[in-house]
Amino acid sequence: MRDQTTVITGATGFLGRELVLHMLAADPAAHLTLLVRGRDEAEAQARGLSLLTGQLQGAALADASVRVAVVRADLERDRLGLTQKAYDDLAGRTTAVIHGAASVSFSLPIDEARAINVEGTRRILGLARQAGAHLDYVGTAYVAGERTGLVLEAELECGQGFRNTYERSKCEAEALVRSRAGEQSLTIYRPSIIVGDSRTGRTASFKVLYWPLKIFARGFRVVPGRADTPMDVVPSDFVVQAIAHLRQQPGREGQVYHLCAGPERSATLGALAGLAAEYFHVRAPFFVQPRLFVRARPLVDRFTWGRLRRILVAGRVYTPYLSLNLSFDTRNQRAGLAGSGIEVPRVEDYFANLFRFAIETDWGKKLPGGGGD
Repeated sequence: MRDQTTVITGATGFLGRELVLHMLAADPAAHLTLLVRGRDEAEAQARGLSLLTGQLQGAALADASVRVAVVRADLERDRLGLTQKAYDDLAGRTTAVIHGAASVSFSLPIDEARAINVEGTRRILGLARQAGAHLDYVGTAYVAGERTGLVLEAELECGQGFRNTYERSKCEAEALVRSRAGEQSLTIYRPSIIVGDSRTGRTASFKVLYWPLKIFARGFRVVPGRADTPMDVVPSDFVVQAIAHLRQQPGREGQVYHLCAGPERSATLGALAGLAAEYFHVRAPFFVQPRLFVRARPLVDRFTWGRLRRILVAGRVYTPYLSLNLSFDTRNQRAGLAGSGIEVPRVEDYFANLFRFAIETDWGKKLPGGGGD
């Protein structure tokens, strides 16, 4: 417990878990401290260690258990909910911080979203500053909000509106991080829509892109979006490998990286729907404008029932992402990853793996702990 350590928030989320496992495998000397929320110490420890026991066994699990410490913490409380002594001790051992924790709910009241995403980030910045440690901040490309056209990595606040409180609070959190660039060492990563591992399809999060796929698989043949909508989709293994590589590079300080497919490797919603139709051996869906889909909600609610109706209702927050007209420039990303062999695969090359995993796990319901409806 006295070893120097890398502090990680958000480790119990899907991307955080994959990053922890990757770092343990890539660096046998790595010691990690996971800040985990819990009602009590026992729950926090159980949540933190479950990410190891869910994927590792035998000697690998024994080794990881020695190198990973779990600290019960709360990003919404001063000193992260730690005593002054515990906080100072943690800061004294911290050599790097990776901040990936956030509320990803699209429907939280703005004050609640800010309490987690903005004020939680402020407290992690404070820990990194006291420790004199570099901060790797994991944000989102959708801080672009309702912008259209090409979004550059250097851009943030351009007067854009936002579709939900998640986007708004994450934009405010990134603005806070950027404001510290002159006094703290930091790097910002902006993933786009993250789907499962390109090789296995594995994921624990069946949101955004998975929603139209799920209703399609349930027999609903209407997609509320435009066929020509560019879908910037990246698999989790790319995002994890990119972060792990970029955070070790000497030129990372102060940089913003779009971890996105970019215009070069994005697919259209129509193309993805075609892949889905081919996979399920059915006719392709037809597309309707989201505003028409919204107007038709009374009919949808009246003439659908059971699981399909629950899926349609729960996924309505994702419909705006099916008719976007924006793309993300990846110039910094491509320069930073040049020569590493890490690149965004074409979604057409791994989409079948995503389908297969989703069907085999019944859209997450057969994962340990259950999943979506």
